[in-house]
Amino acid sequence: MDEAMHPLALLTFGMYGEVLPNQNGAPVRLVVPWKYGFKSGKSVVKIRFTDKEPRTAWNKAAANEYGFYSNVNPNVDHPRWSQGTERRIGEDGLFAKKRKTLMFNGYEAQVGQLYAGMDLKKYY
Repeated sequence: MDEAMHPLALLTFGMYGEVLPNQNGAPVRLVVPWKYGFKSGKSVVKIRFTDKEPRTAWNKAAANEYGFYSNVNPNVDHPRWSQGTERRIGEDGLFAKKRKTLMFNGYEAQVGQLYAGMDLKKYY
């Protein structure tokens, strides 16, 4: 609930001044900028509250690769690649120099307190 209620979590109805197209999750899409992209819901069909952590499609398929929280944590590598650096799309092309990945995708000051006391290597 704390993540969902955070002011940086957005329910998006459009993009670039237009109604959100089907391929981008119309009619409404959840955007959580401090998490890896696969964690942002592609389309909201229903909202259900539960008393236990639900399994997600990604952690059902590969639990050792995709944690439930899926926060951007450059200190925890994916089993098949490093997450310590990134190349930004549209920034000097395919051969651009990689930059250091920032904790929580650069939103550490805004959202870090949501995970205070949590083992961020275990619950990345």
